[in-house]
Amino acid sequence: MRILIVEDDPILALLNADALEEEGHEIIGPAYDEAEALRLARDFQVDIAFVDINLSGNEEGIKVANVLRDQYGIFSLFVTGQIVAARERGAESIGVLSKPYSLDDLAKAALIAGFWLAGQPANIPNPGALKIFNERSGPPKAFPEHSSRIATEHRPS
Repeated sequence: MRILIVEDDPILALLNADALEEEGHEIIGPAYDEAEALRLARDFQVDIAFVDINLSGNEEGIKVANVLRDQYGIFSLFVTGQIVAARERGAESIGVLSKPYSLDDLAKAALIAGFWLAGQPANIPNPGALKIFNERSGPPKAFPEHSSRIATEHRPS
């Protein structure tokens, strides 16, 4: 998958990017703020965004996730320590991967998100740090092109 990483901690962003690249994903970014995330979404084809809620000391990541979905049809998985905000205000996201998490949890979350986007049930258990908000697989009917593109490009093993 093509994953946009939106994370204001440069070390964590690069660590996540490296781990996901090792799993075969193409990384877009990382973006360290809202403006950079939206520019990358505009300029590159992105399948999913992994978004930290707490960008630059506020909950800017929720706004980023909403704009990505509304303007570009890109769904987000929150990767954050802000669990309450993710649950209360992130209903339109796929779910949340809670910090702290292992790189193995990150890789599994990407795989599960790929299944979700393709409209397929995941054949692996969720890592403990991952909470899917909408257990129904796949994007809403408003985004049918997204699930069909992922289904043809994403071949989970």
